[in-house]
Amino acid sequence: MPSEYRIGEEKLESVLGPLEAHVMETIWEMRRPVSVREVYEKLRRERKIAYTTVMSTMDTLFKKGLLNRKITSGRGGLLYVYWPRFSKEEVERSVVKHVIDSLLRNFGNSVTSYLMEIAASDKEKIKAFRKLFESIEKEKKDK
Repeated sequence: MPSEYRIGEEKLESVLGPLEAHVMETIWEMRRPVSVREVYEKLRRERKIAYTTVMSTMDTLFKKGLLNRKITSGRGGLLYVYWPRFSKEEVERSVVKHVIDSLLRNFGNSVTSYLMEIAASDKEKIKAFRKLFESIEKEKKDK
């Protein structure tokens, strides 16, 4: 999972490079194991990009643990097919957990009071927090 958070960036680009984020989004949208060629064909309709750039980006995402891959045979011989190791929601949750854990470790009370301020500013958020706390309490009791 990504470990560095860039506060000035948006969404997945805050933890991945812009092209890595775009490739991951593309693969999640395709919803099946895909070849580099398939991702390349989709991306080149949107921007000028080299096949080798897509190939190395997908290899990097595999090495970072975000993609799985296997060798299969295709028209030109053997090739890799890739699929996400985690859903988009799992990656986002992991990023949020990593960032909040770091903030709590470094700025504990300030983070807690700020989160409570946010929750208290909206009745729907209060309900959501209450529900979350109740489910956590129930889990603790069940153990």
